[in-house]
Amino acid sequence: MKRWRRSLAFALALSVAGALASPAARAQDAPDEEAQEAEDEAPPPVQQQKGRRKVIPARADVGGKDRRATAADAKGGPSEKDRGKAELPVEERAARGVAIIERGGQVLGLGALLAGDGRILTALSPLGAGNELTARLADGTTVRVKLGHHDRAWDLALLVPQTGKWAEGLTASSRDPVRPDAQIRSFTAARGKVAAVPLVLRSHRSLIGGDDRQLEEAIELGSRISPLDLGAPIVDEDGRVVAVLGRGCAPNEGKPCTPVAFGAPISAIRSFLRNVPPTAVQPAAWLGIQGVSEASQVAKGVRVTVVHPESPADEARLKGGDRAGSDMILAVDGVPVTTPEALADAIRTHAVGEKVPLTLLSGGKYRQVTVLLRAAPDPKAAASKKPEAELPPPSSSGKATEEYRK
Repeated sequence: MKRWRRSLAFALALSVAGALASPAARAQDAPDEEAQEAEDEAPPPVQQQKGRRKVIPARADVGGKDRRATAADAKGGPSEKDRGKAELPVEERAARGVAIIERGGQVLGLGALLAGDGRILTALSPLGAGNELTARLADGTTVRVKLGHHDRAWDLALLVPQTGKWAEGLTASSRDPVRPDAQIRSFTAARGKVAAVPLVLRSHRSLIGGDDRQLEEAIELGSRISPLDLGAPIVDEDGRVVAVLGRGCAPNEGKPCTPVAFGAPISAIRSFLRNVPPTAVQPAAWLGIQGVSEASQVAKGVRVTVVHPESPADEARLKGGDRAGSDMILAVDGVPVTTPEALADAIRTHAVGEKVPLTLLSGGKYRQVTVLLRAAPDPKAAASKKPEAELPPPSSSGKATEEYRK
């Protein structure tokens, strides 16, 4: 009887051992996806710690994506907003760099915002006298613009925004747009929105431009163009600008020339932008103070010595004067400033019409105020005043974005 019990126990042990071994054998012979399933179902790893067995909990998937995104943002990676823009189709991303040019709410044409610059490249012919112009941007806001430079021959104009600065814009393409495999787009405006439309380019040819000048290598179009689309950028498959829509004239032997729309090529655009006058720049933001560098026992900053009347600083009630009663500016929009030059640089990163927070120290107490920046007054009127340490004048290089100028 005892022998029979021992045999039965031995048989059961063999059976259990076989049952435990079979899944491992099957996993080795199974396809890759079955092996992955077996790995996913494996128990948490075991870590030896101070002679005791410690089970490391498996990482939950819930919220993992958000944690990784937060970590990427903290390390200076692209934000959720930037990633969302990057995921847009090429033509939609390019459309964010197109402005609608208006006068009194009436659409005149379109324009291409220069990347990293904020100025608008468009056609000259739809602008008329060139005054009282506004540009409607991708978010629906409108900004006042002024004509800063123009070329009648190529029908090109550069508009300079007087308030704000649109960060997004378009860059130049180095590819030949007139090729069989090209996928070319232009833009049209409908109900206040900009949309991409296919465009056919036929060839490079000679046309007659403004002032009866000969245009070489103008781009002939094979699609009909609405007059309200003049000034629109023509972009390639990557959303880069290959030309700008303008108006010219096609010569006819022995007959008057025929008005036509054409594409002003990148070579003409680069030449145009190289000749932009230094004065065709956006107005510099103005705070309206004079100050000196100063370090107290608790902070370093720019002590305000003079506040100009009716300036943004005056409206925000900044205090100038002696050390005991004046404000010390410590930071502009969170950026520390310790010299008048650093303060001027920080202000110039913002645009006219923008509200900017200033961190101040006065009377031993910290406070924060918000200033509404405006354009500086006429420099001739301010030339008679000589401050202790005047903030450096804004740069007026007038250089257009290098993507177009190269």
